[in-house]
Amino acid sequence: MTERSQQDLLQDVKDALGGTWDDVAARTEIAARTLKSYRLPTSSKGHRGMDKFTRKAVLNVLAELKEQGNVGVDVVHNVYHNE
Repeated sequence: MTERSQQDLLQDVKDALGGTWDDVAARTEIAARTLKSYRLPTSSKGHRGMDKFTRKAVLNVLAELKEQGNVGVDVVHNVYHNE
């Protein structure tokens, strides 16, 4: 199985929050400028890959949102099982 892209993970958080990218930055505690570089295509000069600690923090936010009922079970299942 392939690992879910960082762009997809961040989009999942945005969708779950029902907010803006600034909301995602605040909730994940990632600087807005850094968050933008994570969202860029890998072919982009400004792209920045997430380290494993940042990725885990984003996954934890998704899990918290699921507990609050903001994320469908399928999204969290797919994230944690790389589907």
